[in-house]
Amino acid sequence: MPVAIVIGGARRLGRSISLQLAASGYDVGITYFTSSEQASTLEREVTDMGRAFAASKCDVRHETDLVASWQHLVAELGTPDVLVVCAGVFPDRRHPVDVSINHVADAINVNALPLVILAQQYALLCSERRSTGRIVSLGSLGAVEIWNNRLAYNMSKSAARTAALSLARSLAPTVSVNIVAPGAIAQPGDETESDASLIPTERIPMGRHGTDADVCEAVMFFASASHYITGQTIYVDGGYGLTR
Repeated sequence: MPVAIVIGGARRLGRSISLQLAASGYDVGITYFTSSEQASTLEREVTDMGRAFAASKCDVRHETDLVASWQHLVAELGTPDVLVVCAGVFPDRRHPVDVSINHVADAINVNALPLVILAQQYALLCSERRSTGRIVSLGSLGAVEIWNNRLAYNMSKSAARTAALSLARSLAPTVSVNIVAPGAIAQPGDETESDASLIPTERIPMGRHGTDADVCEAVMFFASASHYITGQTIYVDGGYGLTR
């Protein structure tokens, strides 16, 4: 069985991606932080499909925690064929004069640095085992657009985008690195406060918010497409970027 590891895989987009990977034949390992109940539910759903499952509690802001979780999941499931990095935070809106360095640093520590740390671990593992790998980073329109009073988020997602492109250049030909950048994605049944700020549908050419399934299709493309494809971004935004 192919193996996938999903960082932040217990809830919302991470959960949907984990289930889609399992449905596509992958054994699945995830990290979670506070969503232990959701991780247990996900385990039942994945194992009911006949796939192996492993989970590790992890605060991605801490390198030692992240590396330990990575090593645990690899020991449980084997070398992953694909790594999906989708843990993230969406800091509250603040005017720049009210943004502390700690506020920015926390966003970067969650949204950007885990990609670098995990890419290092993955590249070393692939080199040791003489295999190739794939990384899919969940990005954001906030990496290429400037949103009002979203300094911490814009900076962190821009850093993650730059990291992904730099990694794609430097880890080739061993590991491909690509980005899936969702736009306004509705999360019925698991809304957060940030969902209240979704772009109005009348501003989206496709006339609706995106769904988890839309994002999963893009992730699965990079998970299964030619390994020659690297350093690329799929924007899952219903054409919203064309209006900016």
